[in-house]
Amino acid sequence: MTRLKNSFMLTILLVLVLPLPAIGQAFFRAELSQTRMRLGERILLTVILEGENIDTGNPLQLPNLAPFFRVEGSSGPNISTQMTIINGRMSRRSSLQYRYELVATQAGKFTLPRIAYRNGSQTFFTSPIPVEILEPQNANQATTTSSKNWAPETDPFLKLELDRREVYAGEQLVAAWYLYYQRRLFDLQIKANPPLPDFKATELEKAGQLTPEENYFRGLPWNVAFIQSLALYPLRAGKATIGSLEMRYLSQMSQRDFFGMPMGQEQRVLSEPLTIEVKPLPEPAPQDFSGAVGRFELSARLEKTQLRVNESDQLQVKIIGDGNADYILEPKFLLPAEFEMYPPEVKLDTEVREGRLFSIKKFEYLLVARKEGQFQVPTIGFRYFDPQTGTYKLAQSEALSITVVPGPQGVVSPGSGVQTYSPVVTQDIRFIKPDRQSLANQSDGLSSKRWFWLLHLGGIALVAGALYYRTVRQRLDSDQLLAHKMRAFSQFQKKLKKARKLARERKSRELAAELKRALLEYFGDRFGQSPWGLVEEEMLQLMDDQGVARELSREFLALISELGRAQFAGQEGGGDFRAI
Repeated sequence: MTRLKNSFMLTILLVLVLPLPAIGQAFFRAELSQTRMRLGERILLTVILEGENIDTGNPLQLPNLAPFFRVEGSSGPNISTQMTIINGRMSRRSSLQYRYELVATQAGKFTLPRIAYRNGSQTFFTSPIPVEILEPQNANQATTTSSKNWAPETDPFLKLELDRREVYAGEQLVAAWYLYYQRRLFDLQIKANPPLPDFKATELEKAGQLTPEENYFRGLPWNVAFIQSLALYPLRAGKATIGSLEMRYLSQMSQRDFFGMPMGQEQRVLSEPLTIEVKPLPEPAPQDFSGAVGRFELSARLEKTQLRVNESDQLQVKIIGDGNADYILEPKFLLPAEFEMYPPEVKLDTEVREGRLFSIKKFEYLLVARKEGQFQVPTIGFRYFDPQTGTYKLAQSEALSITVVPGPQGVVSPGSGVQTYSPVVTQDIRFIKPDRQSLANQSDGLSSKRWFWLLHLGGIALVAGALYYRTVRQRLDSDQLLAHKMRAFSQFQKKLKKARKLARERKSRELAAELKRALLEYFGDRFGQSPWGLVEEEMLQLMDDQGVARELSREFLALISELGRAQFAGQEGGGDFRAI
């Protein structure tokens, strides 16, 4: 009993002598950067707690601010602590600060509720703050450019927009994807392109970075950013489906890492697939119809309108249209019999006009005139289907006149009536010169001379080389695929000269475009397949079929993609040009 009593007295003494940590006066307040704002504006909410012996480990919970505000981002707590010792008594003064970015989402008057913070057995409260949210100044104007009855279903929302819902088989359809979002997105990237089994697809444009424009839907502001657009050509009549485009992004979380940086969570957003109706072409189709659907123009021109017999000329036939370039085939026409015509060299270029893809295909023929006179290259036609009128049309060139004059004078043939003459011999005896010690044997003739045989062998080698060149030339003229493959690397080196000039001029966008174009044209020449209508998977499969190493193929496609992003990055004069 005595021992228990002594322990109790010792405890009472320690409580009376030793100082206990006390919670001094604390200040807890909330501040808004502005209390009167318009719908869609962003404001800053700052919450500050200051005092002695404050527990800084407790979380701060915001009250429900819906439907007037949405929390867009947050930072904190930012903590500062000051330790002091006075008369043996230690005190600790701390300061906590939280910051929240709020977006006004509904017009009206609203009172920001009290915010609570629990510190041990005490609870601190901020004072309520009245706010007023006004309608946007351009609300009427905004509703005229956006649908009053439609709004994005989620944040973010990926939407596919088409320039039309009904098309003919082979007609160009422009598909564009737009991203609608309100909250902050980080590390946004395309994860998977839409499946397009019913279309031939060609890329029109792809955004290098988000450049959003603000628009209003059901009175709420949204950021609308272009992602990419494709030119699609339906392969057959019936129903055709455009698959979902998948994008991945990081959304900011309230948790922070060891260094105080906000942590992100990977999420994905997909566009809704769309099904369209593809109409068949009317029957019967003309016999000279190759399958081209769209709007087309044809023109023809001669390099020279006057030439000599046996002189060559060049005829260029150019077809421009917004249809599938695979159906722009070589036009059929007949030249006068006095001309020889060789198979054409085909060139394909593309350009974007008013948001649509136009193909420019050139056929360059080599002509050789064999007889003098006045001749005409007849009109050249190209049959196509016009979806606007629903009829088959013929694009035609004008007839071209050409004059062939006699060539240079050649050797006069025997029997042409030209008189010949013989020189007068004034001395019929030639004496042997007595000063020679020895005379050469004239009976051996030229066959004993070394230079005679060397000259003959050189002539034979020259003829063999000419025959070999003619054989190769004929093969290249008849096999355009082989011709393109043999000249692929030399043509690529020529295009690199222009790229180096752009690099010296520090034009990054033009440099990236020229390099991308050069690589794609090299691909087309090397593999005999136009790359303009192929997606990455098809190009990869084509290189696999040709025995190209998979690692090299992926490196090539990654370079194409990197140049595409650099082309639309919009950083004029920037970047490591030597690395590009």
